[in-house]
Amino acid sequence: MKKILPEINKLQLILLFLCLFVTVKSSAQITGSLFMQPDNFYAQMYNPAFMRTDRAIEISFAGLGGFSFFNQGNFKISDLITTPSGSPVIDIENFYRNISANNYIRQDVAIPMAFVSVPLKKGTFSFYYKENVNSVLKFKKNIFEFLVNGNIEPEYQNYGTDAIKVLSSGYREFAFGYAKRKNKKTDIGIRAKLLFASAFFDANNWNYNIETAADGSFINFLAGGDGHLMLPLPVKLRADSTILSIDPDQAFLKYLTAYQNKGFAVDLGITYRINDQNTFSAAVRDLGMIWYNYKPMILTEGTRYGYIGFDWVHAIRFNEEPGYQNPLELINLVKDSIRNFWQPKVVDTGFKYAPSVKTVLNYKYDWSDNLSFGITDQSAFQKNDFQNILSLSAMQSFPNLSVFESVNLHNVSDVSIGGGIQYEAKYAQLFLATDNVIAFYHPANNKTFNITAGICILLNHEKEIKPEKQSKKGIKKRNGKISPHLPYYKDLRDLKK
Repeated sequence: MKKILPEINKLQLILLFLCLFVTVKSSAQITGSLFMQPDNFYAQMYNPAFMRTDRAIEISFAGLGGFSFFNQGNFKISDLITTPSGSPVIDIENFYRNISANNYIRQDVAIPMAFVSVPLKKGTFSFYYKENVNSVLKFKKNIFEFLVNGNIEPEYQNYGTDAIKVLSSGYREFAFGYAKRKNKKTDIGIRAKLLFASAFFDANNWNYNIETAADGSFINFLAGGDGHLMLPLPVKLRADSTILSIDPDQAFLKYLTAYQNKGFAVDLGITYRINDQNTFSAAVRDLGMIWYNYKPMILTEGTRYGYIGFDWVHAIRFNEEPGYQNPLELINLVKDSIRNFWQPKVVDTGFKYAPSVKTVLNYKYDWSDNLSFGITDQSAFQKNDFQNILSLSAMQSFPNLSVFESVNLHNVSDVSIGGGIQYEAKYAQLFLATDNVIAFYHPANNKTFNITAGICILLNHEKEIKPEKQSKKGIKKRNGKISPHLPYYKDLRDLKK
């Protein structure tokens, strides 16, 4: 094993590891071990400085491009949809007893619909079109006391949801990138992205409360909060500007054809080869904004409704008496009053929203031509929601095959074992990777689960030695067989004697 060259600045390494550990509350986007392979086309999408060194053309499209799915939370989904014995029954009480006071769940789905990377004379041009859907839900434990109408002990007290936070968005991106080798040590890349929002919902600190009078004479319903809503579907409003209904007809088609709400973002990336064995890369993604000007709605809520029961005085009269009112009409009137109370007010006003800013840091150490180790940290910040995965990875490289293993630290509280495989033939690259191998058996029984998969077609793919593996004089290794006989000039000495 070679020693690390003296040119490495110890202070730089200390700062590197500090950067990897300070973001202990942010979130991963794809399996971290994929950043061990700069020629992986998913890693290239997430770090614009990554590019192939063999001048191959990469092409992928819907169906081959695969997907990336990420689920992270502080509880298992199975805790809610099964009993402790494993029976498939929604058990609210068991879930309520076992969850913490503050809870969250985050899910992200990314589907590349097209990807192209073409080498140019002085760099590499890339393009991709990708669909993105993400959601974050944060809630307090006492929301379940509210949802079950106070039937969890203690009974018949005051209940409230206490600051529900929801953020869900769907958008597509058309990205145009360029990467080049600045010098022998440094690769840089930049990517400009056109964004088109398809749907958006944001509920900020939403509160619902029920207050019961000590003598049981009345019940106060309270609601408060604000948010934003944009749907590609027709929304019907009542006379008081609350939402009456949403027309779901052809919802999927309308979602895919929504291009009215535009945005722009930039990705930046860099790769620095410290020496023959050590490489550091970093990327900052989604620095931009989306402007919602088509069918935007601002939601507000801040009302109180006092329920004192039903007034049956007018219902017990004879039909012929003045002031008589049908009992069903009285019931429907009260029910409508309560139902409408929970509806937020809607104002048609445009708004803007910044996608979550994401960072990727990766350090790679090549132990040999066939074995590498690395540290990857991916982070994301979105609406006061921070998640993080720190991955310690190993990669074994063979002529056409790469195998990954990783240990992943989630929010400094959960640890998972991940793995993956990438096979690269002459005309195609295919891979499958996850940060939680055990979750393949039962995804819902794991707090965190990430899977990334895809296939990429390769054109003009000539197997050649990487520049950093060539000799210092720049002479490439020969692929042919070497003759066992000495070259003719080695025998000239004997002829001169």
